[in-house]
Amino acid sequence: MAVVKMTKMRMTALLSEREKLLNALHRTQMVELRETPAEEGDRYCVPDERLKTDLKEKSERVLRSIEFIENRLEMSVKEAYYPKEVTGTGNSFMIGYQDFMSTPGNEMELLYIIDKMEEYMSRLNDVRMRRVQIDNTEAQIAPYLAVKQKFSDFRDTEYTRCAFGLLADSALPALEKFIAEKELSELTVYTRDRQCVICVLTHKEEAADIFRKLGELSFTKCPFTFDLTAEQKVKQLEEERTHCAEVENDVNRKVCGKSGYLRNLKILSDFYAFQLEKIAAEEKFTGTQSTFTLCGYLPTEDIADVKNAIYDITDAVFMEFFEPTENDTPPTLLKNRGPAKAAEFITNMYSAPDYREFDPNGFVFLFFMIFFGLIMADIGYGALMLIGGILLMTRLKIDNGFKKLVCIITYGGAFTVLFGALFGSCFGFSVYTGLLPDPTLSGNAGRTNVLIILLGCLALGLLQITVGYILKAVNSFRHGEIADGIFDALTWVLFNIGLFFAVFNFITEYFAIPVAENTKSFFATMTMPGVIMLGAGLLVAVVTAGRKEKLIGKFTKGFGAVYGIISLLSDVLSYARLFGLMLSGMIIAQQFNGMGTDMILGGGIGYVFGPLVMVVGHTFNIAMGVLGAYIHDCRLQYIEFFSKFYTGEGELFTPIGSRFQYIHLTK
Repeated sequence: MAVVKMTKMRMTALLSEREKLLNALHRTQMVELRETPAEEGDRYCVPDERLKTDLKEKSERVLRSIEFIENRLEMSVKEAYYPKEVTGTGNSFMIGYQDFMSTPGNEMELLYIIDKMEEYMSRLNDVRMRRVQIDNTEAQIAPYLAVKQKFSDFRDTEYTRCAFGLLADSALPALEKFIAEKELSELTVYTRDRQCVICVLTHKEEAADIFRKLGELSFTKCPFTFDLTAEQKVKQLEEERTHCAEVENDVNRKVCGKSGYLRNLKILSDFYAFQLEKIAAEEKFTGTQSTFTLCGYLPTEDIADVKNAIYDITDAVFMEFFEPTENDTPPTLLKNRGPAKAAEFITNMYSAPDYREFDPNGFVFLFFMIFFGLIMADIGYGALMLIGGILLMTRLKIDNGFKKLVCIITYGGAFTVLFGALFGSCFGFSVYTGLLPDPTLSGNAGRTNVLIILLGCLALGLLQITVGYILKAVNSFRHGEIADGIFDALTWVLFNIGLFFAVFNFITEYFAIPVAENTKSFFATMTMPGVIMLGAGLLVAVVTAGRKEKLIGKFTKGFGAVYGIISLLSDVLSYARLFGLMLSGMIIAQQFNGMGTDMILGGGIGYVFGPLVMVVGHTFNIAMGVLGAYIHDCRLQYIEFFSKFYTGEGELFTPIGSRFQYIHLTK
């Protein structure tokens, strides 16, 4: 349970060996590169812009191809046009380092596949555009379906002019009246609707007047001149749509047929990303015409391994290693095992610890799991989570975020079994009288049990907050801030302990909670010392709160310390959510059990639906319980616990070449 000690590294080597040395550092997975401070006479390295541009273009092309293939494969599942199983569709798979570095050997073949994918993309885009055109054309032709003549029949001749198209129904009477006054013009109405299909045939001498009037009435000329009727054209368009579907299916099958290259395309994508990362790193190097200098951080314990990896490449290198100064911001690398390592997932979701900060993951795990188990508190639920988690963990080979989450749920299942055993609860049934009181009982016994569990949750909250202040003192002492550790942290530890001793007997007597005589006698003896501790802690906190302020600030800070009592009590009350979530889960489980049992006792079809109701109900309750327990448990860690001591804002250690989208490198 510790933050790994880091060492600052500075290395100068020949520019001609830069690529090999970067690959060697990448293979160690032990060095995070940082910007190199420029010294007199140094200049920052300028990367090959053509190479950088070429790599970016290739990277974008391969990513588009991967997305295109995966999209087509997803559609093939829905539409069942490519039923074969496909490998490489996962976004995280393992590959050996040598295989990864030999990726350029497959580059030409894969670039050919990318060319084919781009060709298929272009064909599909053409098909989609044609479909849009077909849809638009059909929509425009729809009003003319009642017309049996060909579109090409409506044309001008040497002496006549033809106006064929659409006119609003409201404008038709005005046009009919106007045409009636013309001797050399004739109006034909094919359909009467909101948009009427009309044809006006006029002698060229009256054409100007006719077209002017049509313009005033917002006449829309038919845009089509096909040598087909509207019905024939629609049929032709349907045939084209069918052809488009055939082309699309053919392309989809061909794309899916190339899906065997998906895994190698993903490897190529990450290889390009690695090459771009090296170029970005090179921009941070300084050097001369023939040398370069890089800086970075590595774990102190790995210095010998890094030296060996470098000297395996060349002896023409100069390396220096330094202790980070106070002005440096080393990355954070945590070295935890087992439970504390699992808790890193929870802590890092909030923020990684600062390099110079105490690693809280052991305490986070302990409190998180206690709260999780208390919320779920059922032997059956915990056993399902534990067994399911273990089975899933054996199948997950790569240590990614999902595996870490499964690990958290698995540990949570173990603590759920523990608290379920303490309550004597299994799938909502009370199988025996547990050590902890059952809060779901009715009557005075149930009321007393509720108060015991609720106050127990608040006591757990007070304990976690107290531990938070202790860790704050530890952090202060580690930084040499002795006064801050004593006056800003340990005084509140003293206050919290005194508060617990001072109010224990009062609360148990006020709420008529039965307590063993020896316990009551002990706390009666500790009541006055508790009051003294409480008062002393508060007094010291008030007097010393403004020690760094001037004049009036000393008094205002003191009042702020008094107000801190309200904040403290508010934080403690937040832990009542543990009881609320636990009680709701127990009651929901009992309700589903009651419904299922009633159906079974009713006989007949109840023998089928009764167990089904129980299974569905408990499945729902487990899902909602785990979700609620995880979210609210995290909230208690982040807000109530971390706010007392945790700085966070650390930068996780990310050695060169450790960020891949698809692959996981093995040595």
